[in-house]
Amino acid sequence: MSKFIVLKMDDVKDHLTFEEQLFLGIFIDRINLCRETEGRAINDYVVINRDEPYIDEVTDIMRKHGHSERAE
Repeated sequence: MSKFIVLKMDDVKDHLTFEEQLFLGIFIDRINLCRETEGRAINDYVVINRDEPYIDEVTDIMRKHGHSERAE
């Protein structure tokens, strides 16, 4: 399994039923509540699609700061 899960909201709306969208929201809310209870911040990420023309520049910056290009 990948380290991160990223879902495009348009895909969620287009491919999940309303009930499935509610369940997904409940799961996300539970994770956020648990993190807050543990004294941890809610995750807030920047996501860049690999097909962007500037992806090489971004991955170079990430490598420079000790982050690998792909999740292990």
